[in-house]
Amino acid sequence: MSRRVVIWLSLVSVIIGITVLRYQSSWLQTDILLLADNNSDSVSSAGIQKKVSQQLQGSLIWVLVSEGKEAQRLARHTQELAQKLKATKSLESVEYRWADSESYKEEWELLFPLRQQLLSPEDRALLDATPEELIQRQLSKLYGPDGAGIDLEKDTFSTFRNYFTADIGITPQVFDGIPVHTEGHKVFTLLYTLAAPVDLTGESDISLLSLQSELKQWAQKNGYSLLVAGAPLHTEYAAAMAQDEIRLIGSLSILAICCLCIVVFRSLKPLLACTFAILSGVASGISGVIIILGQIHILAFVFGTTVSGLAIDYAFHFICNRLRLGKPKDKDILPGLLLGLISSCLAFFSLALTPFPLLQQIGVFVGCGLIGAWLTVILLFPGWINIKHRPLSFSSQFPKLNIRYYLFPLVGLLIFGAVALQKIQFNDDLKLFYQPPEFLKQDEINLNSLIRSRPDSRYFLVFGEDEQQVLTREWELRNQLDYLVEKEIISGFQGVTNRIPPKEVQEADWKLLSKFYSGDAVRSFYQQLGYSEQDINQQLSSKIQPFKTFNFSEWLPVAGRQYKGLWLGCENNHCYSVVRIYGLKEDLSSLELLPGVTYVDTTRSISNVMSQQRDLLLQLLPLIFIVVLLVTATKTGIKQALSIVALPSSAVLGTLAIVILQGSAINLFHVAALLLVFGIGIDYAIFSHTSRKTEQHYTLLAIAMAGLTTFLGFGLLALSDTPAIANFGLVLAVGTVLTLLLAFLFFCTRGKGY
Repeated sequence: MSRRVVIWLSLVSVIIGITVLRYQSSWLQTDILLLADNNSDSVSSAGIQKKVSQQLQGSLIWVLVSEGKEAQRLARHTQELAQKLKATKSLESVEYRWADSESYKEEWELLFPLRQQLLSPEDRALLDATPEELIQRQLSKLYGPDGAGIDLEKDTFSTFRNYFTADIGITPQVFDGIPVHTEGHKVFTLLYTLAAPVDLTGESDISLLSLQSELKQWAQKNGYSLLVAGAPLHTEYAAAMAQDEIRLIGSLSILAICCLCIVVFRSLKPLLACTFAILSGVASGISGVIIILGQIHILAFVFGTTVSGLAIDYAFHFICNRLRLGKPKDKDILPGLLLGLISSCLAFFSLALTPFPLLQQIGVFVGCGLIGAWLTVILLFPGWINIKHRPLSFSSQFPKLNIRYYLFPLVGLLIFGAVALQKIQFNDDLKLFYQPPEFLKQDEINLNSLIRSRPDSRYFLVFGEDEQQVLTREWELRNQLDYLVEKEIISGFQGVTNRIPPKEVQEADWKLLSKFYSGDAVRSFYQQLGYSEQDINQQLSSKIQPFKTFNFSEWLPVAGRQYKGLWLGCENNHCYSVVRIYGLKEDLSSLELLPGVTYVDTTRSISNVMSQQRDLLLQLLPLIFIVVLLVTATKTGIKQALSIVALPSSAVLGTLAIVILQGSAINLFHVAALLLVFGIGIDYAIFSHTSRKTEQHYTLLAIAMAGLTTFLGFGLLALSDTPAIANFGLVLAVGTVLTLLLAFLFFCTRGKGY
């Protein structure tokens, strides 16, 4: 075994060992919200917001709808649907019962002793203004159909029952503990589920999308319609699309490489070697991401697979160099390979220095992938590639052009790009990541028409030094939100203070009820019901109890479903809660907020971060050009280095100009692709300028093969249904064509004094 092979195997063993140590099962991510670094000023707050995002990403709601009024039959089928949902590993929890649930009873039993200090907003207003109305309301109920449900001994005026049910919003029929809601001529039931993380290994028993389709058919057979909505469905759909596109990219790349290798080299060994170099590059990229970053998003994985478009360059240049007549002259090609690697790695590892996770992941993936492919070529190919020599001469096919035929397009593209920059427009909408399919959008629309109180993705984050300060601040926020509800800017809101008000509010409520029970109106109420004086005194003495201190942490384990996730806990000397809003009709970013309250708009935050990183990358591009120029100058001299860097610079500016004039608004993914165009172009330029006259035909062949595989493999990304990937592919397609044309023109001028 040669020394080169031993070195390669040793490096591979070390990388595999470190990768295994750093490996975690969640290394491939699908959550779109993980692609943007949180721009919160507080690290702790950023972690808390991430927790809220994860809650939203896991929630899934199923709505079984009947066009008739067969509520009891619908409840039976809802139970059957729940059993089907519980049977799949794709879901971690299923909740569909309400009044008879154990947690509901536990919460009632925990809070009932505090009934003299907990009031609904309606009862609080009555007791504060017209307590007589509360008495008249109760007398009407006692003599009406609801009288049997009133607890005269312990909750005489139903203040606790009103408090406990005030936040439900709708009063459904209940069959076997299953609430059946009515909207117009439709009745429906709700099932809330928490989805397991999207499984990309294919080991899950059934995907959520397949489960949705299967259960929709089941519902239709039973005369119902089933609506399903939630982030997990979109996450799975986007992940499936990305996986399909990865397979498409890989298949097209391998197909193009197979055809080219067989046609040009007329041997299977170069084909196998090229394929191995690509696989080494992709494997190195994955290992690099796991070792350095720990994880990669599947969208970054799609972008990162473009490493094969650069990795194949090294393989083609090495193999084409071996076609030359005479003994193998690997030393002629190695300096160019090394300079190309350094220049490309400088470009891509610069992405890893940005704070935007997507760019970090792409930078590390491609940078490490290039190193892996390069090491495979220089260490293994010398012992592998024994190919029949073949004389090449393109002089009869290509015209001999004057240098101006190269300089004019070169300078023209630079000027063209500079002029087009004056018309540049930007767009960093989160929709670039993903466009939902029609069948998911329609379910969302239909579901929102039935349930008008679904929480918005935007929310308020309340924080304080302890539980009570958070509750106090949240209660103060409610006054602002009540005003927004009154103005119909939002339809409602929900926070933990809907259930547990701060201590000072509980004390005020206790004083209201104590004063109420001490008044003559209540005594008159009991007298009307026929109570004796002794019984009345006994009833009143049992009602006027001392104020009780409430332990907030005791409530959290038994809190109702609607409150789970609203309290985010305490860390780093701060406690946090979320106030969710419903039916938002206007942007609230300009709302003047109270101390300790933050308005969180995740979509806008990600768009802002994308804009910042796009601007950062645009500023970084000229710096990368300068650094690559200086590095190249140390090997070739400043004059030739300027000529080398001018080629990819012209291709980048020309590509940008074409995209701008085509009418596209520039976003982060356009700019990231421009960096890849520069990486491709710098490779072509280095080999074009440093190859000797006797090598130039072989160099041009390698460049043409590399450019064609890059175009076929990744230019077709422009046809992707995901806007971000399509933008990336469009830039790659245009940039690759321009780079190849400039390289071709340069070769045509080599014999004319260049």
